[in-house]
Amino acid sequence: MKKLGLYSVLVSALLFTTGCSEKNADVNDVVAPSTAPVEAAIQDGTLLERAGNGNYYMINGQRVLIEHVYFDFDKYNLTPANKDKAVSNSSKLSQVSSDTTIKVFGNTDEWGSDEYNYALGLKRANSVKDVLVANGVTTNVTMVSLGESNPVCTEKTKECWAQNRRVEHELEK
Repeated sequence: MKKLGLYSVLVSALLFTTGCSEKNADVNDVVAPSTAPVEAAIQDGTLLERAGNGNYYMINGQRVLIEHVYFDFDKYNLTPANKDKAVSNSSKLSQVSSDTTIKVFGNTDEWGSDEYNYALGLKRANSVKDVLVANGVTTNVTMVSLGESNPVCTEKTKECWAQNRRVEHELEK
């Protein structure tokens, strides 16, 4: 019985001394994390940011604002100021790659029936598409009418309704 007690003390002492051994870490093998910024390449046609008056896209490595085109009440023809805006958008969008599709979304305010507003939204989208094509946009351009279903403002004011009478652009690969 004394031998069993002696062996137990020896085994405990052996485990205690090996369990508390000191580790020597070699600091020369540690790899420092890279401090270089990680920049992923942003593809052309990528939506960067939505703004109140348009959307920012990456086109030819540049951040470009494609502005919304606004319309008067119950109209689908472009005023001279809005035609200038559409021509400016055309010069920017003519630089997108040929595998990009430009979607032109026509929107209306809440006045009028659903059928009338869908037709008016399509006419507005077509007016902007005609300007794009006439000014050098060669990529595929499609039109979508959202009618009154996509308002950016829901207040019952003239200013709010004017914001909803617009055409927006979207780029897709």
